[in-house]
Amino acid sequence: MLSFSSFMREAVIYKKPDTQRLADEEHGETITQSAAIKSGNMEVTHPKIANAIHRFAQNKNAFRQAMARSSVQRIKAGTNVNNSEIGQGIKSVESRTKIQRVKNQLGSNSGIDRPIVLRHTDENGETHHHLLAGNTRATAVGFGVQAHHIDV
Repeated sequence: MLSFSSFMREAVIYKKPDTQRLADEEHGETITQSAAIKSGNMEVTHPKIANAIHRFAQNKNAFRQAMARSSVQRIKAGTNVNNSEIGQGIKSVESRTKIQRVKNQLGSNSGIDRPIVLRHTDENGETHHHLLAGNTRATAVGFGVQAHHIDV
């Protein structure tokens, strides 16, 4: 028997990528995360990723341009994605309202938007991932979820 997230990974329908709309809708999240980083509430965020978040928060057009250059890729099992409960399953989402909203999106033919992941490869070749937006969607689908990846 397939788990809910295994079933959803197979059955999920994604919206056609509209990076400009998504950048406009998720810009507020860049502001929220920028403030959280500045206040010390996101201290594990890689400095290059934190700098990108601050830049996107201050300059919506920079975020739009970065989204336009993003690539859609699946998040592979075992990928450590900072600021995310991906891989922990939908049971880790505390808000029942969010769960129901995402289940409704997953069950509809209109599809869901892909989450947004910021990615940085450091000088040692280690790749760091940070979920900027779409945690509930990513958690509901689990590893294998398609996401917009922005290299910073």
